[in-house]
Amino acid sequence: MCARFNVLLDKAYDKLTAARIPVVRVRDNPGPGADGVRLATMHAMKGLEFRCVTVLGVTASAVPFAREVTPASVDALQRDSDLLRERCLLFVACTRAREALAVTWSGSASSFVP
Repeated sequence: MCARFNVLLDKAYDKLTAARIPVVRVRDNPGPGADGVRLATMHAMKGLEFRCVTVLGVTASAVPFAREVTPASVDALQRDSDLLRERCLLFVACTRAREALAVTWSGSASSFVP
């Protein structure tokens, strides 16, 4: 499972732990022998591969994240570059799945979700 922000991963960790499902955080370098659902931010997914991936919280307010996108009134070219970087972040997270992918959101989905 991955998400843009650690706060959503913390909620997932708590829910999975409460359901007695083993969970490990990728940032803790659990190693391939550790059992459990792997949790990571979208940024931490680069270079990794999993059989199944769930991308959590792909909402309009999280992806693209407004603080990471330059307003067009300031610099239109930089805005385009920022939006491409945000789209690439979601792409990397989604392409870590070999067999199955689920993308979730509540409320309004990201404009990057078709």
